[in-house]
Amino acid sequence: MTDFYDRHLRFKSVTNLRDIGGYTGLDGKTVAWRRVFRSGEFRRITPDDLKRLTNELSMKCIVDLRSESELANNGKGLLEQTNIKYRNIAFMPEDGDPEANAKRYEKMTSMGEFYVELVRQKNYGQKIIEALELIAEPGNYPLIFHCAVGKDRTGMLAAMLLHLLGVSDADIITDYALSEPYMDELLVKFKAAPRKDDKPPPNIPDFFWKAPPDSMKMLLAMLRREYGSVEGYLKEMGMTASMPKQLQKGLLK
Repeated sequence: MTDFYDRHLRFKSVTNLRDIGGYTGLDGKTVAWRRVFRSGEFRRITPDDLKRLTNELSMKCIVDLRSESELANNGKGLLEQTNIKYRNIAFMPEDGDPEANAKRYEKMTSMGEFYVELVRQKNYGQKIIEALELIAEPGNYPLIFHCAVGKDRTGMLAAMLLHLLGVSDADIITDYALSEPYMDELLVKFKAAPRKDDKPPPNIPDFFWKAPPDSMKMLLAMLRREYGSVEGYLKEMGMTASMPKQLQKGLLK
C-alpha cells in the first residue's frame, strides 16, 4: 500500500512549506514522502512551530538558498537555537544585491525570463549541484531547502531534483505552481518586514508575486534547447555521473 501524506504543511509562522513526495518517478517508483521538503524562510518561526519542525518532522538538515545580504538583514530566527544541521548556499548572483536585481527586472516580463537569466549566470549551476549533494546524502533526511518565499530559487532547485528522480514535466510544473496561492500572504509580510539596515524594501514588479505554469515551462524548454535536458545542463555544470543514482536510491521507493 502506498503511503499518502498531506503535501501542504500548515505552519502558523512559516509559509509555503510543502513535501515534494508522492510524485511518480523513474520506473514507476514513487518519490518518498517526509524526506525532502521545500519552503519559504524561517526567520519568523515561533517556538510552537519550531517544536513541530524538530519533533513532528524530526528535521535533520536545512539548506538555506538566500544570499548573505538576506541573512544579514533577515536572519534565521529561532533556528539559531537548534541542533538542526544548517547550510547556506547563496543562489543569487551579486549576493542578492537589490539594485543589481532591479536592473534585471527592468527588462523582464515574467519569472520564466528571470529563471533563464539565473541559470546562465556564472557559477549558478555549481550552486545547484552543491545543494543536490546535500540532498543526496541520506543522513540529512528529513531535509528542507528554502529561499525567501519558497517559489523561485527553491522552485528551480525542486525542478532540477524532481527531474533527476524521473518525475514528469507536467508534475514538475504542477509542483511549481502550487506556490501561487501563498503569494498574497507573502507579499503582505514582505512589505511589513523591516530590514535591519533600515533601507526600504526593494521595488519588485508584480510578476514576481506569481507562479504561473508558463514560467517553469520556459525554464525547462530553455534547458532542453540549449543543453539537451535538465540533466545535460547539470552535467555541463559539473554534476557527477553518480549523482542521479544517489538521489534515486535515497528518494524513490
